Amino acid sequence: MHSKLLMRQAALLLGLAAVAFADTPGPDAHAVAGVDGAQQPTDQLWADIKGDNYDQRVHFSKGVDRMLAKLDEQIRALKAKRAAMTTDTSDWDFNMKEVDDSRVLLTGTMSDLAQATTPETWADAKGKIGDAWKRSQIAVDKMNQTRTT
Repeated sequence: MHSKLLMRQAALLLGLAAVAFADTPGPDAHAVAGVDGAQQPTDQLWADIKGDNYDQRVHFSKGVDRMLAKLDEQIRALKAKRAAMTTDTSDWDFNMKEVDDSRVLLTGTMSDLAQATTPETWADAKGKIGDAWKRSQIAVDKMNQTRTT
């Protein structure tokens, strides 16, 4: 009886997670990329390369480099904003960890892409880059919504 209850709870949690994930904007969704309410079209960076195939991997890699440069620019702006903060920094610092972690994930998937030697492994690495980019832009958007003083 206890195991059935645990299975139902697990199924409920998985269902809730699926609903939450379904409500998450896709990789083509617009993410707020600037600081202080300025919006940059970061979704265009991914849109420019997401259709690339294995034969276009040089173009794709250059696009990924532009995405990383944009993320680094966003991180610099966020760090500059943090440097000016005087109080209430704990939420900011906690949320900033997700931005940093998403950058690590993006650079890690870039390494996977560089090591891909077949169209299949390249396509898998490409999908992971799209996911990492989406995660980074959601994290930056969350930072832009964090109250600061």
